Amino acid sequence: MSDMSFDHFPHVDSHITATDGAHVGQQIGVQHGDNYSDTAFHYSYVYNVNQEDPPERRHEVALNHLNGGTPRFAEKLFGELLWNGDGTTERAYYYVLSVLSDRSLHEIRGELLTGVVNARKICDSLARDMWREALDVVWRLLRHMRLEAGGEAGEEHLRAALTAFGALPAERQDEIALHMDMVIGGVMQERLEAGYARRVVSERMRPGRAARAWKFFQPEPAKPRLYTHTASKADRADWLRAVVGGAGVLLGVLSLPSGAFGVGALLGAALVALGGYLLLGRGIALEAAGLRVAVKQREVVPPEEPEQPQSPGHWVSTEFVHEIHRLVEARFRDARPHVAGDWPAYTEGIRAHLKQRFVDLYGNAQVTAAAVNWLIRWHAKRVAAGWGEQGLFRYQAALAASGGTAALFRVGAGIAVAGLLVLMGSGQGVAALFIAAGGFFGAKAITRIGALRSVDGFLRADAEQLYAEEMRAYEEWVAKLADRPTDAEMARWLAMDKIHLKTDAIRRAGLSNHDLVAHVVMTEGAKGAMRARVLHGPPRYSAYVVQIFLLTRSGVREARVELDFLTGEARNERRNLFRYDALASASVTESGVRGTRGDREVERLRSRTFRLTLVNGQHITMVAENFRSAGDATLEDESELFLVALQTSGIEGALPILEAVASEGRDWIVREQERRERWSRAWYE
Repeated sequence: MSDMSFDHFPHVDSHITATDGAHVGQQIGVQHGDNYSDTAFHYSYVYNVNQEDPPERRHEVALNHLNGGTPRFAEKLFGELLWNGDGTTERAYYYVLSVLSDRSLHEIRGELLTGVVNARKICDSLARDMWREALDVVWRLLRHMRLEAGGEAGEEHLRAALTAFGALPAERQDEIALHMDMVIGGVMQERLEAGYARRVVSERMRPGRAARAWKFFQPEPAKPRLYTHTASKADRADWLRAVVGGAGVLLGVLSLPSGAFGVGALLGAALVALGGYLLLGRGIALEAAGLRVAVKQREVVPPEEPEQPQSPGHWVSTEFVHEIHRLVEARFRDARPHVAGDWPAYTEGIRAHLKQRFVDLYGNAQVTAAAVNWLIRWHAKRVAAGWGEQGLFRYQAALAASGGTAALFRVGAGIAVAGLLVLMGSGQGVAALFIAAGGFFGAKAITRIGALRSVDGFLRADAEQLYAEEMRAYEEWVAKLADRPTDAEMARWLAMDKIHLKTDAIRRAGLSNHDLVAHVVMTEGAKGAMRARVLHGPPRYSAYVVQIFLLTRSGVREARVELDFLTGEARNERRNLFRYDALASASVTESGVRGTRGDREVERLRSRTFRLTLVNGQHITMVAENFRSAGDATLEDESELFLVALQTSGIEGALPILEAVASEGRDWIVREQERRERWSRAWYE
């Protein structure tokens, strides 16, 4: 770098609850861990329906709800289609499944039972097809359960129902077994699951679940943006000095003829011109090299004062800034190579730079901080790849001026001085004085102006090169996410996991399906799990805690198991066994508001807590919560989101059963049999 002082760095800017000892059995919608503070949100319209949508679109959304694990919404939409004159055998079949899904046998009474009967009647007037065949099988299964509840079932009825079930395509068999899981029991359940459970074991990891499931939890990636800079402007004083200096040199040159003009004057002028050319050319190169090094240094050297995560203004939220800062720190922790050294100190400067960079680029880009997570991770890995060679500081050698440039600068200075001395010795003192004074002031200013322009070009080229690399990484990442699972696939995998874990719990307990009076399976997002969902859809987790209640005539067996949803592996099973008379109490607590608006009821519930208390003081607590995040700006009804959380967790179907068990204690078995008998008789009414 030249010995000429320079104190104007170019400005770079972007344009563009459980108490102690409690056993927590359900906690839906709470995001733990360091992956994302917000849910990964996918703007897929699989659950979105508008008032003016045609029957085909409403049918599609209803089926998505059924497959996605929210049957109450499917029931409403399929029911509207049937009762408004848009009935088909397919819609009747799926309506009946949505009514039966996640409901126990005795819950299907009154209007629900009437709806099932009327859906079948609608099919009587329509041509017989595969959907009618499937509905007939559902009806046969229900009829057998009715006869069994009334003490009239025989082997002939059972065999006929199972034969009809076995004749259906595998897809229909899976649907019926899944959605009638809480309705069918006893010998029928045992025989149905004998074949279905084996298929679940082989199908629950297909197609490519282990390689694809993690992709569902990746946010839609934000596209790279070019990090341009504001062109550096020389001070007005620099331009003034350049003009004045240039005028001085011009006066000196013009005064040459008025003095003793001979060979000495010509030689002196030639030497001054050559020296000036070298001084300016090499001086600009030296100054520009110094500025390039200074600019790069600001990216990797820690700032004097740590930048605070607060909004810079311009409608950038402080929450977004906080999240960008958090993600940068998290991704650099993840990227730390397993090599000895002070990684935090090495990356302190680049982390500060990237925080500012991403806030500048995406603060007003209408994207979430999570959408930039992939790019932050790419930068962190890029830095980690060069740690062994101290890659962050390679710029010092790469951008520094060469020794030849500095030598030519010094040679130029010597030649210019020699030329001035020759002029003075040739009687051109006045010309030498003007040229020397003008050249000193002008050269310094012109060097500064030229260096700034050179650095501007360097910054543009550097930004464009980085942008090109980011775009290649973006295209690779988008291609990698191309086979992201659909929400229906995620729901199907979880449904199969629940059946598999329930079957395994029955086997481990030494029971059979025939021994069960009822069963309940509930899920909660595990601590530290990633979470994602589609618009209006339920939350999906990368890991779950699955809680299973097996209710037999002798008591309750409870099992809790941790499920790694990405791999399908279950671990750390805990089991608990207690008699019905060991239940001391049950309570339900709701947090939120219920009211009326006009002629309709309005609910804004945020949580529902169900607690079973045993006589030994142990609590079994289940909490369902609205999973809307604080930063979730989507326009969705809060009560709808709460119902979605309830349904997909299994707690909505579990509450009636567990409340009855808690309130009736040892009499629950007798009361349950009475309820089933009343349900059986209701078919005749």
